[in-house]
Order: sequence, then structure tokens, then C-alpha cells
Amino acid sequence: MIFLSLSFTLGLAQTDSITSKQNKKIFSIGAGAHYGTIFSHSPEVEYSKGSRPFGFDVNLTWQRNDSATWNLCNCFPRSGLLLAYYDYDNEILGKSFTAAYFLEPTYRISPKTYFSFKASAGLSYLTNPFDSIENPNNRSYSTTINEYLLLGIGLWFKINKNWWVNGMINYQHESNGGIKQPNKGINWPTASLAFSYQTNPSPYILGRRQKERFWKGFPIRWDIGLFGIAKRTLDENGESKRLPLIGLSFQGAKQVGSINNLTLGAEVFYDDALSSRLKLDSIEASATRAGLLFGHEFILGKFLFSQRIGVYVYNQTDYFDAVFHRWGIHYNINKHLGIGFNLMAHRHVADFIDLRVTWGWGRSY
Repeated sequence: MIFLSLSFTLGLAQTDSITSKQNKKIFSIGAGAHYGTIFSHSPEVEYSKGSRPFGFDVNLTWQRNDSATWNLCNCFPRSGLLLAYYDYDNEILGKSFTAAYFLEPTYRISPKTYFSFKASAGLSYLTNPFDSIENPNNRSYSTTINEYLLLGIGLWFKINKNWWVNGMINYQHESNGGIKQPNKGINWPTASLAFSYQTNPSPYILGRRQKERFWKGFPIRWDIGLFGIAKRTLDENGESKRLPLIGLSFQGAKQVGSINNLTLGAEVFYDDALSSRLKLDSIEASATRAGLLFGHEFILGKFLFSQRIGVYVYNQTDYFDAVFHRWGIHYNINKHLGIGFNLMAHRHVADFIDLRVTWGWGRSY
């Protein structure tokens, strides 16, 4: 599931200090171990039931520690690079190597205890994709390169001036976003324990919590977008080919907090790969789908990280659930123009990843 990109940064701190001057970002190096279970979410991936994946990761992180960030979110955001290795405890699934970017807003509970939630997105190399001859039973992934998403919550405990220990509960997902079938994806929750070493520990800057709602009078932000992707599918002769998916979106976003938007929108798109599937199944139905979406966005400088739930208002096939969800990262190039990508999924199965261009007016980020 997935999600996220941001312009905040990382690490964890030393003693607390109430001051307004700006400190350097705190850099830390961390390593941790994961252990969990694979969620067997459909009959086609029953082979993964009972698997106990385990893995290791290394984090290079930076933490913002300045009054401006504190005034914005009352937290100390960490962000950085995550490198991970997983053994899925299953011969069909194999192993994976991952590189990802993460954001981890961190909130003070006490001088030695902090709460955080973590979101990460990146790419994974998987060792044993579907192959009609070598590995015909793998319905989870069919490409060696797949997109990776992680969501987690946890606690940080200070050991001494430089060292911290972190325990987290995570939900992780890998799939190719519908680029090639089969693509049921791998979904696995894990518990993790990690240690982090700060190379330049510094007192946290804590200011008085600002209650001024500077965003309250901001107008609604409106965006219209064009999105699309080339999906890989099989034709009537069993040959692989790419077919276009193209659509239009419209959305309004109202800021309801210093870094939060609520969104309401609609989209309509034509999926030529779905049209081909309908022909193969001898079904007369439209390959066009349309839906209404409600969601939330994190405002992170010029970046927006979105999470939305949608419901189809037009869908003539029985292939998909009535409800879907989208996760996206968007970058505002200037006052009007933006670019980004979105993952669309039904429950735990990714449908496709699209690239998009938007034109906006109203509120300017």
C-alpha cells in the first residue's frame, strides 16, 4: 500500500533545548532486522501461506532540527535512504534487494522517548519472477524490477548521547504496478528492531507550539490532469504487447492544517489492455472506467503525498471491486504546472502505475 516523498530530513536527538536558533541537520546511520509473515490475499497465491520472511536493512538518515520545522509540524522529520535485503522463506518467491527513500515524522513523548510513523517508496530487485518454464507457479510478480512501498509506526528510545534503539510494526508491498502479468504482488507485515548511531548529536529545538491557523483563509486548490501508461498484456495469439491507458482527472483540495489537505475529485480513463481482455473473454462491455475519489494530501514543500479512496460510478466489467485506492507523489514545478505518478489498486492487488501532468489554479504551493 503504499506510501511517499518529501522535502523533510532525519536522525534523532540528544538533550532538549528551548531556543529559536537553527541547528544543523542531524545525521545518523542505522541498521535493523525484520521478521514477519506473508499475507496470502488470494487463492492464486496460496503457495505463500505460512512463509516467514526475514530481512535486514541499513538506513542513512537526516533529521530536521530547526524552529521553522517545529512551528510547521511540531515534529522532527527524518528522511533518507533505505537499503534492504529480504528472504521470503519460499522457493517460488525467492529473495529481494531494495533501495528506497523514506520520510519519518518523529514526535516527542518524553526526553528519551519518541513516537514516529514511517513511509517509504522505492524499487526492488527480485530474484525469481514468473517464468512459464522455470517458475510457472509464481503469480505474485513477473518482473525482476518492482515498486516497493512501506508504512510503519514505532517508538524510539535514547540509550546515550549517540545511540538510539527503534522498534516498529511495518506493512510492506511489492508489485510492478500492472506493467506485466501475473502481478498479484507480495504483501507482508513485519516487526523490526533497529539501532541508530548519530554522528553529530544536537539538542532538539523546541519552541512554543503555535496555534495560529495561517492556512484557514486559503482558497481551494483546483487541478485538472492528464494521466496514462502503457500496460503489458497478452493478445489472442498469446504474444506479449503494450497497450495504452489514458485518462483525465479533476480535483479540488482544501487545506485543513499546516501540512494537510482534504481532497475530492473525479477521474475517467480508457484501458486498452482491458479492452483486449474483454475480447479474449468474449464479453461485450466498455473498457472505460470512471470514479469519484475522497482523500488526503501531505503538503511537503513543493511535494504532495496523496492517499485516496475511490468508488466506481461507471464500470461495466466484473473484474474489479467497486472500491479502489490510490497513492501518489506529486511535484509542483511552478504556480500552475505539476508532474507526478500514482499507484491504483483494488484491495491488495495493484492495477497500474500512471504518470501524470496537472494544471492548477487557486491556492499556490
